[in-house]
Amino acid sequence: MLIGLSGITRRFGEHEVLRGVDWQIHAGERWALVGPNGSGKTTLLRFLAGKDEGDSGEVRRVRGLRVATVPQDDLAGVKITARAYLLRAFSEVLEKEAELSRLHRKMSDGDTSQGTFHAAAEIQEWLLHHGGYTYEVELERTLLGLGFSLDDADRPCSSFSGGEQMRLKLGRALLDPADLLLLDEPGNHLDDTQREWLGDFLRTSPRSFVVVTHDPEILESAVDRVAYLMDGKLYTFRGDFASFEVQFEEMQKTRERAWENQQAYIERTQEFIRRYKAGQRSKQARGREKVLSRLERVEAPVRSAEGFRLQLAFDDTPGEDVLNAEDLLLALGERRLPVPKLHLKRGQKVALVGANGAGKTTLLRALLGEVDLVSGAVRWGTNVRLAHYDQHQRRFDFQGTLFDTVGGLLKSFNKEMIYSYLGAFGFGGPRADQSVGSLSGGERARLHLLGVLLARANVIFLDEPTNHLDEAMVSMLQEALAAFKGTLVVVSHDEEFLRSVTHHTWAVAGDTLRSAAGFAPDLAEARERGPAAREEGPARDGRDKGAPKPALSKNELFRLQRRRLEAETAVATLTKEKIRMEARFASPDSVVTEDWHSLNRRYEKLKRELAAAEEEWLAVMAQAEEAGVASEE
Repeated sequence: MLIGLSGITRRFGEHEVLRGVDWQIHAGERWALVGPNGSGKTTLLRFLAGKDEGDSGEVRRVRGLRVATVPQDDLAGVKITARAYLLRAFSEVLEKEAELSRLHRKMSDGDTSQGTFHAAAEIQEWLLHHGGYTYEVELERTLLGLGFSLDDADRPCSSFSGGEQMRLKLGRALLDPADLLLLDEPGNHLDDTQREWLGDFLRTSPRSFVVVTHDPEILESAVDRVAYLMDGKLYTFRGDFASFEVQFEEMQKTRERAWENQQAYIERTQEFIRRYKAGQRSKQARGREKVLSRLERVEAPVRSAEGFRLQLAFDDTPGEDVLNAEDLLLALGERRLPVPKLHLKRGQKVALVGANGAGKTTLLRALLGEVDLVSGAVRWGTNVRLAHYDQHQRRFDFQGTLFDTVGGLLKSFNKEMIYSYLGAFGFGGPRADQSVGSLSGGERARLHLLGVLLARANVIFLDEPTNHLDEAMVSMLQEALAAFKGTLVVVSHDEEFLRSVTHHTWAVAGDTLRSAAGFAPDLAEARERGPAAREEGPARDGRDKGAPKPALSKNELFRLQRRRLEAETAVATLTKEKIRMEARFASPDSVVTEDWHSLNRRYEKLKRELAAAEEEWLAVMAQAEEAGVASEE
């Protein structure tokens, strides 16, 4: 056993985050730690890392246990190169190498003693079994897997963007030859290719690890055990993540039946006690009262919060032109990003896409005036009220409580509604009285996001808003943003999320920014038309309506055709699924055979997905018609 938790309890004020948690992790085991937002997963990781002692319980560790976590240090002022930073993971190997070099110099100087030869041989043997001859290869493999080039290894850490620095710190943890690796939401700053690489890395890693993530793609085939944390209790399951989902569903059904049966028994017993406590059968009633007081209660089934809808509102309507920017030049470390022209209209919902490190976050911050432009001008329209979610910023008073913080944003709301908003973002029940300062980084990010959404802004910029949200919260946010009547610009690696809430694309492609109607993630890869940004609208290139439009390149035509076919396929598939589900609703046997709550939730989600797919299809067809691309019957 590497580490064992026994009866661990942890409170924050009146809120009991962990309640008698028992957990053992053995060598070679590969764990996923999952559960709703706010359930205490980060707190539990802190116990495993030895950074929290708790209020009661016992933690046992094997002697000399080495644990690796993603470093919390800020790299903004770190001048050493990325390679030097990552090499810190191999500090023991480098010390052994230095000692071996010292011994070799002694032998070169004529030291032929047996002690020197034995010491050198022992170090060589140790290096052979501890990666002493492969760590450079591992370092380069990790750099490439996390989206860097080998040339990036020689750049100072301070020259990387915030997201790139987070990937460097993740790489440091992955390279650390520790006994136990702990990862908390490692996919937050990775694109699809990098998440796939991380999943492969974990699948082939010989080390034990515990990973917290909402991304099942990272966990697929990578774990052989799952721990589920809910209401302070930990439930453990053997098998991969797909197996866990089946086992958890069965456990839920069993618990629900047992809970419902017990609740029915309690209700019957309480009714008997009320009816006969003062009558001739009072002795029997008192006896049943004792039995009921000693009854070991079955815990209620784990259910996520339902029925809450997040609604975004604003007071002032901005002018038609929300933003105009011309001839911008942004500094991105040692390179420059020119943005010839950018136009944002009222009600427009834009997906800002591009490779990691392309400059998306810098562009948002430049438009907001948070970073200096090399040149160019940004002009905002009238009556614009801005709100900006940047997961690296924490703008709350860390001394106040969650209730006070959110209540200050919802001054016209009653207590129940404030509690509802907090609960929807994973801060339900007694957690409302918890101080902001006691929250983990991910929890502060969620609170910051909630604050931005409640700011009654008519223009919202969101930079990776889904990073710290579970599936239910992402669905809630998706629905709220789709219904939002204001203007929106979103950066996210989640293409499904972007497709459902945006209908326009800005893409950082190569050395410029491109623009297109509809959701067009492939636009970030387009380079054939050079540095000029592609813009929509009647005067997109400074030409009048009658001017001939430039022909699309073969690659752009191919991508447009592919997007059209994908959109048509998506609409057809979702329509068929909607028809099948409606048939299930109409079946006379459905009252008995169907879980109506679950079926209805899936049906509502399907309707939203179909609406988004139809909107994407219409946008692509309009673009195809404009480009003269014929539709295939």
